[in-house]
Amino acid sequence: MLEGYLSGLEENEVRFISENDENFRIIVDEEHFFRLQHERIEKDIVEGYLFNNRNFKMFGCIYNGRSLSCKGYVYSSSNNPPDTLSQFDRIMFTGKPIDVFAGGSANVMKKIDDGIDWNERLFVKEPRYWNEINTKYPAMVNGILCEVGIDYAIYYNERWGERNIGTCTPRFYIDFKESVGTDIIPDCYLWVFDFMKFLSFRRNIKFDDIKIYKRNSDKKIEKTGIVYFRTIDRGEYTNSDLNTILTRDIGDKFGELFQYIAERRQRDTSDELFVPDNDTEYKELSHTSFLECALSFEGEYDRTQETKIETNAEFQQIKQLANDVVVDESCKLVDQEESDSLKEELLEYIKKRFESAAEELKEQQTSRKKKDKIVKYAKKLLDDLDKIDFSLEEQFNNVLKKYADILNDYKKMLAQRMKIRFEGNINLGQIFSKMRNEIGHGHPKGIEDIHAYTFQLARCMIYVMILDNTGISHDAIKRVIHKIF
Repeated sequence: MLEGYLSGLEENEVRFISENDENFRIIVDEEHFFRLQHERIEKDIVEGYLFNNRNFKMFGCIYNGRSLSCKGYVYSSSNNPPDTLSQFDRIMFTGKPIDVFAGGSANVMKKIDDGIDWNERLFVKEPRYWNEINTKYPAMVNGILCEVGIDYAIYYNERWGERNIGTCTPRFYIDFKESVGTDIIPDCYLWVFDFMKFLSFRRNIKFDDIKIYKRNSDKKIEKTGIVYFRTIDRGEYTNSDLNTILTRDIGDKFGELFQYIAERRQRDTSDELFVPDNDTEYKELSHTSFLECALSFEGEYDRTQETKIETNAEFQQIKQLANDVVVDESCKLVDQEESDSLKEELLEYIKKRFESAAEELKEQQTSRKKKDKIVKYAKKLLDDLDKIDFSLEEQFNNVLKKYADILNDYKKMLAQRMKIRFEGNINLGQIFSKMRNEIGHGHPKGIEDIHAYTFQLARCMIYVMILDNTGISHDAIKRVIHKIF
């Protein structure tokens, strides 16, 4: 149970209590029988203290005078004396997703190789050396230098329970090169959450424990705080090493992959909607999930693959020709000396002039609705001119062709699994693109097996593009997609 006071929400400190460490109640002081609701207050961080002499910080706090909620919190792990919770050097996560990612007992134990034939004897293993199982890789997330990896701890507990005597527990950690403020704890949580979500291809990620640590004067790590974040209940996490990316699957690209996935949210490119909540949703397909997958595929293609101008000489020529015609015809309206100085800036000038003219047209409209439409159409026209590139059909087929060494075996396996037989050459990109457009325009047809086939291929290809972009070998990617999809 948590009970204490928060400052900065009212003139006086606000007393709170949480019986389940998640839902908070306001305790009315003795001078008032009730507290009136007032304007909602939202704060990124609110500080306070607990009754057992521990400091306390809330993240994403919402308060209206009568109710209190937050996204998460941290409090001092010790009260002798309590940590100020101003800075930390390391954060550690434990939970089932991390147990699976670490590789289970196969990563910790190895067969005894003593020349004896154990086929007729009791099967025996021995633990690996510490430096064989503990990993550390450099990374830089949002400009912050750190090291990430798996650190193991062995607990000895004589009581019968979930973790027995000598159980080896993997912990995912982020070790910062320099001390960081506790205000980035929510960011750290999202980095690891997004990473585990990607590795599991599930969104039902939960952590058992999150703790922060500091380096003492002897440069040793000491636990200073306990962290908790509320999570949406998306069902039980049932992944195993058979359908999850493991440490041994990504090898020495651990740090690079973590950095790439962790930074996607800040770049507003997380594209998480195509990731299913749980096993049940993984097996389902609807028009909504198809559209989400198509949008994610287009976004990932634009971020990781070459544009049509970079790969198609004829397209580059015709687009350049269109630009040249606009510039040349515009230059005829001014003298030669002025046209020479304008040429390089003319296209940008034309865009700005168009925006200005659209703004004038907007001001002439009598209703707010019409004004908004003018702005919307003008922006779309400019965006479309900039983004004339590969169609979704071409993108889909381009990825199939580029990564044929990875995808060909998977395509055959998936077709056999779904009992689909192809006759002659079939344009899978066209099938995928047509269904996406029908859904987007509001008149989709029923989903058939071939649509489910292209949907699963698109999911797979998103992962292929991401993994290839971080330098993971094609052989490793091939093994990964056969596990996950």
